[in-house]
Amino acid sequence: MTASMKPFIATAMIVITLSVITLSGCQHNAVTSPRGTLDADVLAALIEPQLPPPAFTEGHLIAPGVTIPDPDLWRDIRNGFSLTRHTDQKRVQQELRWLQRHPRYLPNMEPRLARHLAYIHQRVVERGLPSELALLPIVESALDPYAFSHGGAAGLWQFIPATGKRFGLERNWWYDGRRDPVAATEAALDYLESLHGRFGDWYLALAGYNAGEGNVSRAQRRGRKGAGFFELKLPRETSAYVPRLLALAQLVADPAALGVTLPQLSPDVPFLVVDTGSQMDLSVVTRVTNIDIDTLYRWNPALNQWSTPPSGPHHLLLPVDEGADAAIQIAAVPENERVEWLRVKVRSGDTLSQLAHRYRTDITSLKKANGISGTRIAAGQSLLIPRSSSALANPVAARTQGSLYVVQSGDSLWTISRAYDVPINTLMKANHVGPKDYLRVGQKLTLPGHVQTVQQVSRPAQIRKVRYGVKKGDSLARIAGKFNVRVTDIVNWNKLKIGAYLQPGQILLLYINASATGAD
Repeated sequence: MTASMKPFIATAMIVITLSVITLSGCQHNAVTSPRGTLDADVLAALIEPQLPPPAFTEGHLIAPGVTIPDPDLWRDIRNGFSLTRHTDQKRVQQELRWLQRHPRYLPNMEPRLARHLAYIHQRVVERGLPSELALLPIVESALDPYAFSHGGAAGLWQFIPATGKRFGLERNWWYDGRRDPVAATEAALDYLESLHGRFGDWYLALAGYNAGEGNVSRAQRRGRKGAGFFELKLPRETSAYVPRLLALAQLVADPAALGVTLPQLSPDVPFLVVDTGSQMDLSVVTRVTNIDIDTLYRWNPALNQWSTPPSGPHHLLLPVDEGADAAIQIAAVPENERVEWLRVKVRSGDTLSQLAHRYRTDITSLKKANGISGTRIAAGQSLLIPRSSSALANPVAARTQGSLYVVQSGDSLWTISRAYDVPINTLMKANHVGPKDYLRVGQKLTLPGHVQTVQQVSRPAQIRKVRYGVKKGDSLARIAGKFNVRVTDIVNWNKLKIGAYLQPGQILLLYINASATGAD
């Protein structure tokens, strides 16, 4: 836990907390805007000057003539707007046309909006920043903590690794702070405030967040003195980025004008941050709190493995309805019972027998935990060591040993095959499905011949599709190493030949496990 977090987290108590980590830079999976036209009456309604949003008209009667408004996160965000939305600008109008043609854009991400937006808005308000900034992660990632760009940016706020490292962002085998909704939000707001301090203008600060402050400064030097965002020559993506946020703010300000119905969202933050005090095995958390392992992973996307990191941060996000009791139950777990698994690296000369003796376990358990059929291990290899017999049966390990998989939203035969290391042909044959068959959410699939390995003991894979532009000097091996995939995968995904010459600018389709992008 960093020193800056300590005032916000009391040991074994529940708090809404934040990790003050500053990051910068981003690459985006941003929405593109097809060309089109807005109806004249719609456009006229959007051009400034704009009237303030009307006062609430519905609510709960508490006394004659006195009402309180129904909870409405959109209204709260709308009331904090302070930026001019420049709806007379062509680029903003292009983004508005896209939103008008895609009225399901926000409703389709309702589960992610409900999980993250209230907290982000709360932090924006507490810092006294324009409420428009709370909408920025929608532009960045569609509020997907596993969003992963071709440039290696990750998380709700799409931070690249280099800037994360520069500002001390925790990113390792256990944890990726870019995917931590609390830490990443704090870092993003730190960076945006810093950019605003540098440029004295929120539009240029937003441009700097997207393109990097250096690119904005260079554009200023090339332009006329005092030129604003819409007058500067900026990268194409950035030129669309700020208008995209302004158009989204306009949609929230007046959804009816664009024919959109916003999903109903509560302004209450739906999670609590619980300080575990030290490393905590998720299987232990599951056992003492009765919060299932899928829920723990869903609320804690920053965790790469089966526990919180050994050196911290030692906190878990838990659903608000269960967080209070869970904090008490977690605090009651003795220190020597908090971790059921150890991860060790094999040293030169080590044998399974020696490791079993050293860590007070048996060879059979070691082999079972790591999917080893023989006795050979190699120096530098990572092994999982069960600290107790119950570890082999804990929910984290058991989730990958079972023979059934329940289909989730966004799944395909390919992603399931990759996540659980089952050949796709074997998966199809065992379940009597074809390559083009539609998988239903909730459908159960058999995972034939499924064995537990080190990778499978860790959290389930989160596969994201990335389009990567080949750069000068790239090779299949270099790209495979960068994204932690196999050369043969890239070849198969793109119908290439091994050893094929890659052309700069060529687009490759990659399927990245966004939950395993941290450094070892």
